[in-house]
Amino acid sequence: MIGDDAMRRSIHERESRAHRLSRQDVLSDVLDLIRLRGESIEIYETVEAQRKPFDAGRARFHFIQDGAFRLDAIAIDTTTLVAGDLVLLPKGCAHVLSAIHARDSLPGSPSRPDECRSFAEKPFRVLTGSFVFESASAGSLIAGLPDVIHLRADASGTPEWQHAILRFVRLEASEPSPGAALMISRLIDLLVIRSLREWVAKSPAHSGWLRGLGDARLGRALAAMHEDPAHEWKLGALAKIATMSRSHFADRFTEIVGEPPLRYLARWRLSLAADLLRNGRVRISEAASVAGYQSDSSFSRAFKAHFGYSPGAIRHGADPDQGMPSR
Repeated sequence: MIGDDAMRRSIHERESRAHRLSRQDVLSDVLDLIRLRGESIEIYETVEAQRKPFDAGRARFHFIQDGAFRLDAIAIDTTTLVAGDLVLLPKGCAHVLSAIHARDSLPGSPSRPDECRSFAEKPFRVLTGSFVFESASAGSLIAGLPDVIHLRADASGTPEWQHAILRFVRLEASEPSPGAALMISRLIDLLVIRSLREWVAKSPAHSGWLRGLGDARLGRALAAMHEDPAHEWKLGALAKIATMSRSHFADRFTEIVGEPPLRYLARWRLSLAADLLRNGRVRISEAASVAGYQSDSSFSRAFKAHFGYSPGAIRHGADPDQGMPSR
């Protein structure tokens, strides 16, 4: 039993949030753990075909207001961006934006001649912003995100939700008033969350927990694991929640999410425990209980195997991302 009042409050708040928002709102649960925070925005503008590099580190988004651009990065294929497109790079990889004209050659990129006209008489303009995931305890969850999320403008132009958020972002950036920094941060949060939700709905060919949310049946199993991580989940019980046979569920989960269900559950439990320990809110025995372990010793062995050091070390500045597997 957990005797600490703060621990009880933490569990109660997590359960209440899950029931208040949605029994399948795993996205909110994960983003709550990795602590998404919008940072800053700028408008990049040029009247010539120039290159603008962005260093690795901060996650970024780019919204193409006018013109056409090429996005180059080591981790991804060259991508063509045109007016109305929104692109997120949640892992913060280094990349370069290059303004392009219709006559420019784009090897390896999809052709969009209807959009890539000459912009010699008007500026190339990009609204770009940065954001971070503040929790050091969830590196593997961040690693499960795609390197790039590209939301293309459709025939009707920029979606209404995107237009509304970006309108307020531009307003706060161009006419700063008291509280503008906080407003911009919150608006970036909204933009990123809504973009992730949109990407999930499109179910692209990418494995990871985020894609798993786009599968209704897997989403139910993921929600169950997130709502009650300390429960002694068995494969059969999770398969029943997903209304699938054990073998079909295990195969489908591994194909979509990129790892077996119980391995995903173990990582999620340990990420929760590491986050609690890093913030000094609980004792090791309490973190072990959250992670579903019956003894401190078994928890410590699993924790060290996963992160590369003991649970106690995290309180002395150890980085939970070091030694963490890629998924």
